Amino acid sequence: MRTIDLKILLIIFVLIVVALMTVYPLGILVYGSFRSDAPGKVGEFTLDGYREAFADSTIVKAFWTTFWVGSVRTVLSMALAIFFCWVIVRTDTPGRGLLEFLLWINFFLPNLPLTMGWILILDPTYGLFNQLLGKLPFVEGPVFNIYSYAGIILMHIGLGTSTKVLMLAPAFRNMDAAIEEAGAACGSSNIRTLVSVTFPLLLPAVMGATLLTFIRSLESFEIEFLLGTPAKIYVYSTKVYDLLRWEPPRFPPATALSGLFLLSIFMCVFIYRKAIAHREYTTVTGKGFRTRPIKLGKWKYLTFIVLILYLSVFTLLPVVTLVLGTFMRISGMFDLPDPYTLAHWKDVLSDPVFTGSLMNSIIVASGAALSGMFLYAIISYIINRTKVRGRRILEFMSWLPWAVPGILLALALLWAVLGTGLLVPLYGTPYILIIAILIKEMPIGVRIMDGSMVQVHKELEEAASVAGDSWFGTFRRIMVPLLSPSFITIGVIIFLASMKEISGIILLYSPNWRVLSILMLENYIAFSPEKGMVVGVIITFIVIAMALVARSFGLKVGKD
Repeated sequence: MRTIDLKILLIIFVLIVVALMTVYPLGILVYGSFRSDAPGKVGEFTLDGYREAFADSTIVKAFWTTFWVGSVRTVLSMALAIFFCWVIVRTDTPGRGLLEFLLWINFFLPNLPLTMGWILILDPTYGLFNQLLGKLPFVEGPVFNIYSYAGIILMHIGLGTSTKVLMLAPAFRNMDAAIEEAGAACGSSNIRTLVSVTFPLLLPAVMGATLLTFIRSLESFEIEFLLGTPAKIYVYSTKVYDLLRWEPPRFPPATALSGLFLLSIFMCVFIYRKAIAHREYTTVTGKGFRTRPIKLGKWKYLTFIVLILYLSVFTLLPVVTLVLGTFMRISGMFDLPDPYTLAHWKDVLSDPVFTGSLMNSIIVASGAALSGMFLYAIISYIINRTKVRGRRILEFMSWLPWAVPGILLALALLWAVLGTGLLVPLYGTPYILIIAILIKEMPIGVRIMDGSMVQVHKELEEAASVAGDSWFGTFRRIMVPLLSPSFITIGVIIFLASMKEISGIILLYSPNWRVLSILMLENYIAFSPEKGMVVGVIITFIVIAMALVARSFGLKVGKD
């Protein structure tokens, strides 16, 4: 009886903790959008924040820009992802393992350093590619301007397509090849079969991936901040950041904009659920399921070349250029008599601020990784291995952060902490940074653990219970060892996310707890772009190394 009580108490405790991490900050944010003052101060209920938001044409423009730019880049990158996924999973294209590996690396690369690399390539004044084109006799002025809508969309296509491939690959793998063979038997070409047969059957997976990646793309901060601000292009995340950097901060319109944004996202989710309701998309049955690859003939070499070119341009080229930029005396000045130096590396590596930021990053990333491994495991255990009534609510709350862009999460946590007297000491500490990362990574962490949890048969726990072991002992001695690969994989993923996170913590850090990603951004925009690039290269190679560790534990693109 005592064991059962302990188990129930733990479940209740986890429900409360997850609710405080997900529902409470968003509720407080909505509440704050109707307040007249900053969090923690005496104010009154008012609609002035909404009036100010709608009266400010720049805020309204930023709101709509967020959605139309997000829609364009999502549609374009999703089209590429479907094609790439089909090539890697469904065809006999050579080198599919290599292509999968490169997409995996691209998935983990941080946005900000790669954007820095692309600025060195396509800046209208000193961009290397524009300089090379400018030497042609028939070219006048810069050909490309990365500080534009097109530049922002291009960056997201290059950095976001691999995410969609990762999400769609399992659905492609689980589709019976006989369906496509039936199309070919009717005289349909491979491309026509992809468009008319494969794509319609995978519509739920495509729509789900489109919606989730569209929402996640709306949180993008670094690309829009670096490329949009010089061109006075603002989206939701950069506009909220701009409003809160005012002196004094303009909390009413910032929270009102966030409230409208949150409502719009939930409307997108509702439309998606309505769109796929009562429709049949069965592709796996009990009849001779096969996944034999489609033979492309001589075209398989073209598909290989297309993917290699894409990955070389959007992964290798900016990384190489970024590394080159760290050795330049002045960023982008390739024509100087003696343009290269080691001074920036020496300055960064000898700077105590860098050393402190590196230690802070390791502490925050390690704390989030260790906490996340066990928190997500317990959440997954409650959802999949118990019959308590609240487990479906817990499952919903574990999904909720997918619908919350990073800057909105940061603002929600900022309001929740500053607006609640007992939580004020958390502000500017590593604990609030760890909490923000745990919330943001909760959906993917719990889903990974779900996949492993359902593979462990309940009879193992039942046998331990019959032998007299407690619930906690069974979990510790049986579940944890069996799930250890997932524990390690989740830990590595959270560590990686922590090292490159910016939007979810940009409003929550303090000078004493500045992490590497924030130091990179501060150096680039305020002090020295060359030093920012050095920090960016260090973060990039840390991320690549840790991604290889994650891959060694079996987490690969396209696996179920």
